[in-house]
Order: sequence, then C-alpha cells, then structure tokens
Amino acid sequence: MTSDSSPDALSEMRAANLHLQATIDGLRQALEAAANDADRQITRARSEEAARIADLTTTIQQMRDQMEAQQRTSDHALQAERAAAQAEIVQLKGSIDALRQTLDAERAAADQARARQESDHALERQALQQQIQALRKRMEEMTREKA
Repeated sequence: MTSDSSPDALSEMRAANLHLQATIDGLRQALEAAANDADRQITRARSEEAARIADLTTTIQQMRDQMEAQQRTSDHALQAERAAAQAEIVQLKGSIDALRQTLDAERAAADQARARQESDHALERQALQQQIQALRKRMEEMTREKA
C-alpha cells in the first residue's frame, strides 16, 4: 500500500508545489505591475508639473519682454510704467513662490505615496513569504505524517 500511495502522494505534492509556485509567480507579477503603475503615475505627475512650470516660465518671460518694450517706447510714462512693472514683478514672484510651494507639496505627496506603496508592497511580500513558509511547513508535516 505504501508503494501505491507514495507515488500518488508525491504527485499530489508536486502538483501542490506547482500550484503554489504559479500562485507566487502571479502575485509577484501583480506586485511588479502595481509598482510599475505607481512609477508611471508619479512620472506622469512630475511631467505635468514640469510642463506647467515651463508654461509659467514662458508666460513670465513674455510678460517681462512686453514690459521692457513698453518702457522703451513710452518715455513720458516711464515712472508710472516702472511702478506698475515693480508691482507685477512682486506679484509674479509671489505666484512663482506659491507655485514652487505647490510643486514641493506635490512632490512630497508623491514621495509619500510612493513610500506608502513601497511599504505596502513590502508588507504584502512579507505576508506572502510567511504564507509560503507556513505552506512548506504544512507540506513537511504532511510528508512526515504519511511517512
């Protein structure tokens, strides 16, 4: 009876092992896909922020160029134009500072999100490893019981 049941048990264990390996591979692929997706989202957010900053920089430069052209062509209103330009520059610097703060906050949020995702992935990986160890231990116990 042991010679008949031993190949069956071995086949069952091999099948269970293959099933576990396929499950592990599937989970690993899902984790890698989630990490890649998170990286793409972070990259997309950074790219969008960089494009916004580039647009704002272009807009600011265009506004400065326009102010300089107006200052050269209007000698009579030079002092009034300078006062207006100074006020706009202060406002633009405030806007730039606000945008920098927003960008820094977005970057910090993205970094935190990535850190949370990495932490979650690490916890999931640890849980999977623990499950694998428990299943291996159980298989060893089953093997010992059948022996």
